[in-house]
Amino acid sequence: MLNLFKRPIEVETLEAWAKMVEDIAKVAILAVPVIIFGQNGILFKIASSFTLMFVAYATLLVGKQLRKLKPKLSKGD
Repeated sequence: MLNLFKRPIEVETLEAWAKMVEDIAKVAILAVPVIIFGQNGILFKIASSFTLMFVAYATLLVGKQLRKLKPKLSKGD
């Protein structure tokens, strides 16, 4: 119960992890306009925007992989 990484992982736990990383991607995407229209310098805006887009892309990939590997990682009910 307390060990979240011990196999077999419950399907609900994998779904929760996938949803959580997809929510992180949504927040990163929504933060880009805030950075662009902020009062910081242009170099900061460019670097932050690229970083946020990279984080969004990476977390979407992790969510996709979690959903793809769900049968392999979860209990066989």
